[in-house]
Amino acid sequence: MNNVTHKMMLAMTGLTLGTTPMLLAKQPVPLTEEEQVQGWKLLFNGENLQGVKSWKTKADLQTGAWQAVDGELRLVKPAGEDIYFAPAYENYELELEWKSEGNSGILLRVNPGSKGAIWQGALEMQVMNDTAEATDKHSAGALYDMIAPPKGKKVINKDGWNKVKIVCENGTFTHWFNGQKLYTYTVGDETWNDTLLANSKFKANKAFGTFKKGVIGLQDHGDKVAYRNIKIRPITAKASLSKEEKLRNDIYKSNGPVVATVLSAKNGAYDVNRGYVVTLDGGDGDAGVVFNADTMQLSGGWLNGGGVAFKGLPFQSGHGATPVWNEKQALFASKNAPGWLSPDGKWDDPRAGGGNPPLGTLPKEWAKFKGYYVHGKDVVFSYSVGEADVLDHSASMDGALVRELKFCSLKKDKVMVLAEAANVEIGDGGKTAKAGDAFFTINGSAGFESKDGKLLLKVPADQAEKLVQVAVSKGSAPVGLAEKLAKLKPVDEMLKGGPSRYKTDEPIITKGQVSDKKDSYVVDRLTLPNKNPFGKQLRVGGFDFFSDGKSLAFCTWDGDLWKATGIDKNLGKLEYQLIATGLHESLGLTIVNDEIYTLGNDQITRHVDLNSDGETDFYQCFNNDWPINKGFHIFSFDLKNDKDGNFWFAQGSPVRAGGRGFERVGAMNGSILKISKDGSRLEQYASGLRAPNGIGVGPNGEITAGDNEGTFIPRCPIHWITPGYFGGVVDTFSKKGELNTVVWTDDSHKHDPSEMPKPLAWLPRDVDNSGGVQIWVPDDKWGMPKGQMLHCSYGTSSIYTVYHETVDGLIQGGVVKIPVRLTSSAMRARFNPADGQLYVGGLRGWQTNAAELGGIDRIRYTGEPAHTLTSVEAKEGGLKLSFNFTLDDELAEDPESYAIKAANIKWSREYGTKEYKVDGSGEGWSKMKVTDAKMSEDGKSVFIKVKGLKPVHELQLDIDVETEDGDEVLFPTWMTIHKLGK
Repeated sequence: MNNVTHKMMLAMTGLTLGTTPMLLAKQPVPLTEEEQVQGWKLLFNGENLQGVKSWKTKADLQTGAWQAVDGELRLVKPAGEDIYFAPAYENYELELEWKSEGNSGILLRVNPGSKGAIWQGALEMQVMNDTAEATDKHSAGALYDMIAPPKGKKVINKDGWNKVKIVCENGTFTHWFNGQKLYTYTVGDETWNDTLLANSKFKANKAFGTFKKGVIGLQDHGDKVAYRNIKIRPITAKASLSKEEKLRNDIYKSNGPVVATVLSAKNGAYDVNRGYVVTLDGGDGDAGVVFNADTMQLSGGWLNGGGVAFKGLPFQSGHGATPVWNEKQALFASKNAPGWLSPDGKWDDPRAGGGNPPLGTLPKEWAKFKGYYVHGKDVVFSYSVGEADVLDHSASMDGALVRELKFCSLKKDKVMVLAEAANVEIGDGGKTAKAGDAFFTINGSAGFESKDGKLLLKVPADQAEKLVQVAVSKGSAPVGLAEKLAKLKPVDEMLKGGPSRYKTDEPIITKGQVSDKKDSYVVDRLTLPNKNPFGKQLRVGGFDFFSDGKSLAFCTWDGDLWKATGIDKNLGKLEYQLIATGLHESLGLTIVNDEIYTLGNDQITRHVDLNSDGETDFYQCFNNDWPINKGFHIFSFDLKNDKDGNFWFAQGSPVRAGGRGFERVGAMNGSILKISKDGSRLEQYASGLRAPNGIGVGPNGEITAGDNEGTFIPRCPIHWITPGYFGGVVDTFSKKGELNTVVWTDDSHKHDPSEMPKPLAWLPRDVDNSGGVQIWVPDDKWGMPKGQMLHCSYGTSSIYTVYHETVDGLIQGGVVKIPVRLTSSAMRARFNPADGQLYVGGLRGWQTNAAELGGIDRIRYTGEPAHTLTSVEAKEGGLKLSFNFTLDDELAEDPESYAIKAANIKWSREYGTKEYKVDGSGEGWSKMKVTDAKMSEDGKSVFIKVKGLKPVHELQLDIDVETEDGDEVLFPTWMTIHKLGK
């Protein structure tokens, strides 16, 4: 439609440009009245080059290489003349059409003041004369060198004119091409930084694409191209919340009033490593505080969101990112340091860590964290300071934050840190104070003091039990403060079970899937309620059974705790109840005396239900004696009990983004940790591990662990753990000073190969690239001998039987795969005390082939024979193989029934390893010849002679035999030989 036709249509409807009550600008190319009302503007008017700028000169573009012809902006004489349109926009919707004989580009977020080529700092949607089948990162529709058009989504119009729509809103871009949505990305988020930018030609420019309010440009790449209908609609910058704000509020809504997490501050001195973010009064996150359970202080409080952004794991994907807060945006803030004066009157920080801030909790006689109560929208922290017990509650009201401190058994004066500021003023005889822009008021028997830039609260021991309230506002005290404080709910009422937080109108029920296969071991699926009323992801991090075996509890990586009932033979009615939320990456769970304990990065939590509604009311801190820091990879893995009731788990190491090397290492990173039965003592049992996502606690006191390939971990091991054991990672070994090999950060690269650990087995990457738990068969209900050890692989979603022997004090052995296909990964495993079957659960993160995001399966023994290998003994000259069935002698004694290949690996500071031939001649695997095979008299074992057999890191033996009844038995086994027996 041309402009004349547009005027005629307006006249026919009784409207003209002169008479319409809304003033509409004259438009020389099609822009409808509706589009004008919506705010669309033309970047190119279709008649001339008005508003178009030359990139070279930054002046108005003159007719030459580019011309306005028939409503098109044509590049007719390519001459390296990039152009841009004068107005700058931050949030917008852009539409245009292009037709090209070759290469060009649509440039976004162009900084008109920058130097160099226009494309060097700008996002570019590729313009290219190609086909719908071309879907690489340089094809038409691609975000140049970063995102390829999805296969099957790209359409090329037959007339050569292709329509583009791009929407940019608060840094999130969505691209359409010929009506098809191609992709969405957010500049600056984890995916952008760690994947898109990191793998592009622009990776050296960390600020690439971040110029928010830029102009739109078009590229002269040397080929003729034409553009038309170039229009833009500005979007109000605050028309919607940012992606991070939306995510933050969604997390608060999903997790309730408290989220356990680490928070990285703008200034590292304000980092909170064992933090609990509380949104006050059930709000949208604008009002909140963060409690530091290492130091028993409020690290900060805010009325403006506090800059809290739940970046990184488990809230978002991406390697390396960490949840953050902005202490400068807070109403008040305190550094990560003791929150209370010590019993002997000192502020000196006794914690270790060798960095800023120090790591770990304060000594228990100084301050001890007991846990926190959740009562509706309220959260009350419980801890002791010296002899006194303290209940610490925060609320918001009418533009102010209120902190309530309830003291019991108070016998000595206490002094605490409230805030830090460059300027602290005390007024009204110590009843008011100002720290920066924050105004503090006391209600109760206490007073403000100031020392070294800290606002302190002194609480005299004039009463054994008392309440002190501190109100914080901006500028001055709120009007009517005393009356408002009096209306607050008594703190003691919040120590009882509150209203149900997760009650649903209808029960959450699924139906399991019971296999009808006739194999020896089959998989029955406990169907998880992935579509649930809470929108929760069910990435299973740990689970265990209640004593009846008909119900279990499981926790998720996302910090939720669920209960499942109805576990019976048919799995016909599985009912689920959400119990708790807001846990800190809960990757371990155990049930003791039908009480649930979960493991997070912050603590072992004992879940206490105070009113029998099935939900956690008190998140009791059973133990939190290990130091943690803000490394994104410092997971706390698994949780098990030994026969004496002690608790066991593993802590990961602070792996750097990308997987190589380590960030700041804490004293217990990469360790196997033991907690006493009553939770009072922690012991570092072994160290030098990387990411041991699963441990084993055997019936006779055996302790085992897997690990994850990476720096100092050449392949995935199965460790047989003894006190003081070294798992291979120098940086996390508690006695690294006794090694000749130096840590990853030591530029000398001094390395002693003889210090390489000797696990039970090194497993090739396709067998296990990331280990899970180990478990022992408890009885004969599962078709295997009592005491049979099993190993689970998170990486390959596999379950293996484990055989082992000890030769001259060295344990060695191998694995045989159980042929089952799981719903998700094989990360956690438990035997059900009722049916005696193995249940396996896990999640899909990175480095796994897991099919589903999460799952729990029953591996059921059907009674059909399971023919397998039970042991291998490595001896001088060959291998003794033992089976759980009687062999056919003809194939058993045929050397051709066995094939062997072997390789060594290198332990070093590098990520992983390659395989090397056993004779040292180069990379690869070596074949070993079986020269003879002799079956035992009972027909259940064979000794095979192996030419040149020697100790080796990885050995694969392929077995092809038959039972005495003629059933074929065909499988591989993988093993490690440290020493040959006699």
